[in-house]
This record gives sequence, structure tokens and C-alpha cells, in this order.
Amino acid sequence: MTTPRWSVGINFDSKCNARCAHCCVSSSPDATANLDDQLVDRIVDQLLDCPEVREIGLTGGEPLIRRRRTVQLIGRITAAGRGVSCVTNGFWGVTQRAADRVLSELEESGLRELTVSFDDFHSQYISVDRIRNILEAARDRRIRIVVNVCVSTTKDASGLLQELGASLDGIQVTKFPVVPAGEARHLEDSEFRRRPITEGMLYCPGTQVIFHNDGFVYPCCSPSIFDTDMTLGRVDEDVRELVGRVERNALLGILRREGFRWFLDAIRSAAPDSPAATVTEVVSPCELCSIIFRDRTAVEAIRPLVDEYLARNRATT
Repeated sequence: MTTPRWSVGINFDSKCNARCAHCCVSSSPDATANLDDQLVDRIVDQLLDCPEVREIGLTGGEPLIRRRRTVQLIGRITAAGRGVSCVTNGFWGVTQRAADRVLSELEESGLRELTVSFDDFHSQYISVDRIRNILEAARDRRIRIVVNVCVSTTKDASGLLQELGASLDGIQVTKFPVVPAGEARHLEDSEFRRRPITEGMLYCPGTQVIFHNDGFVYPCCSPSIFDTDMTLGRVDEDVRELVGRVERNALLGILRREGFRWFLDAIRSAAPDSPAATVTEVVSPCELCSIIFRDRTAVEAIRPLVDEYLARNRATT
């Protein structure tokens, strides 16, 4: 019996009611990138045919703009015995009663975890009251709520969290730094909370295959990778083949075994003047990954070292 081990995300639509300056996937009311419903249905069907898939995450854009469609997808996934998560900005929490109505639909469809993105950037479009309504309504529901807070140098969301007060009791709040991806590339450079690269930043936090609304499949859920050529293929290819490429990709294999240190050392040797060779500070391991793999000249320069590494490891296994 195969043990379920894959976590897969589907970013099926870029449309969002908000236009946040830090949006790492450039979502907005007039964004048009999307995966059509028929294609998403096929992707979900193929994922559910894979016993290795343990969880499917739905994100955007704002998935609950199309609430009926999202609830339908959640129901199909949970009916097949798989876990499902969803990300939202909470625009629908107009009143506590309205929030409870949406949470009831999500709960009945089988959803057990809902991530609410809220911070100083979102608060220009979504009021604190709407998020509070959701948190309070969730106390009567079995859905686990996680609040994701994106922070920059001048926007740490401390005031918003204080306003939410006791409604956050028992709620997991995760803070993470803004990364220079998507719309956030236009922020002042001083907004990014970069730190010197430490040993702990030299390892990938993990992979989650993402079917993205730009038509490509990526080996990671970090928006930083969407700016690189590190794709597994097109979204309309066979799902099992796409996910299997995570295991067979040479660069990802080296990354899993050696971490980013191997790539930095190789690039500093083969392309010492490249951006990846000279980087000393990053926001996170995900930004470091992006800097390395979007540097096409550097990646091409280390190809002989990659081939040598693979040949050496084949000889010893």
C-alpha cells in the first residue's frame, strides 16, 4: 500500500477583489490569468487518481470570489478522502452572521483548514471588523483558522493584531516577510527585511507542486520561484508525470541532498561575477532560491559541475 505523501496546490485564478501592493502573484480585480474550469476538473480528477496525493490546496487570487465553484471543488476532494485547504483574504466577513454562513458552507463541503491572509497591505481593502467576524464565527465551527501576516520594514501589522485582540485567542498567527515577487517587486528596496545568509537559510523549507494560473507547474509554493525557469511542465500535461519530475529533476535532487551551499559554491567558482555569486543577504531561503535559479547565465555555467556531480553519485550508488 502506498503511503500518501504529495501535497499539491492549485492556483486556479488570479482575480481578486483587492489590489495589494505586496501581492506576490500580482492578483487584482482586473487580472485575467486563470485555468479554465474544465482543465481544473481534469487536474483534480487526475490528482484524486493518485493514491500518493494526501492534500490539495486551493488558492488564487481570491478563491471565494467564486464561492460556489470553490465549495464544489472542496466537496469533490474531501469526498475522495483527501485533505483540502483554502486561502482567502476574508472579504466575505461583512457581518458575523455572513461570516458564519460562508463558514457553514465550507464546513459542510468538508473543509477543515482555512488560511486568512491579513496584514497592513490587505487592510486597505479588507477591514479589521471583517476578519474579527470570521474569527468569532469560527468558534462554532470545526474549521481550523490560520492567520497569515505578511510584514515589511515599515508594516509589521502590530496595530492590526492589537485591534483583533481576544478574537485571536487560540488562533495560529504566522508572520512572514514580504518577498520581492509579483507586485512586491515595485516596493522600495528598504521594505524588504533582508538578513545575512546563515546556515539555516541554506536549505529548502520543502516542496509543494503548484498548478499555477500562468499555465505552468512549479515544484514549490513559494512565489519567488514563479520568477524562475524552474517549471515541471505545462498544466495540461499528465499529472503523475508532472509530479514525478520532482523526483527526477537533477537540480532539485542536488538541492534536496546538498542544499543551496552546493549551488553557491559552484556558481562562485564558475561565474564569480554573477548576481547569485555575490549575494550575501536575503529575505528568506525562498528568495535565495529565486536569485540562484533565475540567474540563467550562472545556471548554464555550472552545468558541467552538475553533470560531474550526477556521474560521481551514480558511480557510488
